[in-house]
Amino acid sequence: MKTLWAGILVLVFVSGCSTGAPSGGKPSSRQDIQSVFEIPADPYQVEVTTDPGQLVEQVIPESGGTIRATAADGSIFTLEVPADAVVVETLIRMTPVSAISGMPFGDGSAYAVQLEPDGLQLINPATLTITPAVEIPVDQQLMFGYQGQGTDLILAAPVVESKEIKILVDHFSGYGVTKGLLADIEPVRQRIGGSAEARLQSRIAEELSRERQRQLLGSSEGGTAIDFTSYFKEYEEQVVKPRIAAAGESCAAGRLALQTVLGHERQQQLLGVAEDNANSLLDAGLMDTVASVCMKEEYEICRDDHVITNIIPAWLGLERQFQLLGIGEGSPALESAKQYVSKCLRFELQFHSEGIFDDGGGGGYASVVEAKTIVQFNTTDLSTRGEAPLINQSYEFKLEGCSVTSQRGGDTFTVMSLAYDPEPASVGKPQGSVRDFTLNYYPGNTKESATIKCEDQPAYPIPPAPMWSGIFLVLHESEMDMQAGGFVAKDWDIMSGDYLAKKEWVLDDDLGITEVGTLKLYHRPQ
Repeated sequence: MKTLWAGILVLVFVSGCSTGAPSGGKPSSRQDIQSVFEIPADPYQVEVTTDPGQLVEQVIPESGGTIRATAADGSIFTLEVPADAVVVETLIRMTPVSAISGMPFGDGSAYAVQLEPDGLQLINPATLTITPAVEIPVDQQLMFGYQGQGTDLILAAPVVESKEIKILVDHFSGYGVTKGLLADIEPVRQRIGGSAEARLQSRIAEELSRERQRQLLGSSEGGTAIDFTSYFKEYEEQVVKPRIAAAGESCAAGRLALQTVLGHERQQQLLGVAEDNANSLLDAGLMDTVASVCMKEEYEICRDDHVITNIIPAWLGLERQFQLLGIGEGSPALESAKQYVSKCLRFELQFHSEGIFDDGGGGGYASVVEAKTIVQFNTTDLSTRGEAPLINQSYEFKLEGCSVTSQRGGDTFTVMSLAYDPEPASVGKPQGSVRDFTLNYYPGNTKESATIKCEDQPAYPIPPAPMWSGIFLVLHESEMDMQAGGFVAKDWDIMSGDYLAKKEWVLDDDLGITEVGTLKLYHRPQ
């Protein structure tokens, strides 16, 4: 998915250039415009070698944050993420690059870093500051970026007014700086960037770099700023409109269309060329299309592959994005998204337990209970709860020398909360997985009773009492959650498919009581 590069770049370009407004720029020839949109058959790629030993990672919340990595050669990379750049808290990784080969410009040196998760889109751009181990003169600083592991090499946009090496980052991939001259770009420009968007980004970044050098060095060279109005009109026809038309084909296509439209609207506003109907490109209809197709895909992955960890972040991310854009109130797609989440996060918890008391003299009792509880996520209060009958499957009271008639008596099994601890995506599990579950529950108070008839004595009753529950309470006392008023089950065995997890135990003490129990958790999406 591409990004809001152009809008961000123009913002810096307009604010940083002495001409002040696009109308003062140099008109663009049709030939120059068309050259940007002539995609090369063999765009430049580079071969990247990262240094995992220098990797750093940090969770960045919606309020933003800063993360810093240091390369083996002493180069320092500092990423400043502003507030509302990510819609949900995100684990960010920075891995310094130890070597890059195949660069078509520069002297072969490269001070670069890989940002992950690869392809992450930022609502507001971050700033990457690079302090290379060897100082590079301002007029020889060539900043670059690439996709994935080295594809789609382009020039990266600098912060024009900064003396430090600062790059604007609105999506995660690789970024760096090399030592070279802008004149080096001319003979290789036609193979820089493998898409119209990338080539336009690179072309604007080249002009920004030239303007930065002019301002910082006090030079009069560099010519008049280029007016990019015509570039963006062509961009609308070749890129924006086709992406809008394809928005409903998949979640990836929908997100791409949304990001592209947002960038285009910002470009028009900054350039002062927006028409009266420009804002019609970004409306609730497009947002609803994106939300609908993305949540449908997340639900299908959850339903079919039993990936339960991604649908809540996807839903909350959409809610946040609608909120930031100010067009989410009353959206039917967001209401539908809530239904997808609830339908996905539906579980069946099976509980089985046998409590045994042996008085050491031939007497005692054994009581077996079971419960099958449907547990479902509630989007209103973000809780996962449920309850079901606690069925007393069997109960047998024994008293030496007497006959006993035992009566079963169950209650209600209550799940107060169910949460999971997600495992980040990995090579073997690209969708992520669950590390553990935390179940807060109360199994209920059983009501077993009995009638006892001993020789030469009248029959007498034992009134209903929590016989099984008494054993459970004593043996699980250490698992009690006094604040919530129930018991906590952690450290589950993680299973596979719809059989998510199980927990088994055998507990006893010197009072002659024993309890053998099992909890099994199944995924039961609707």
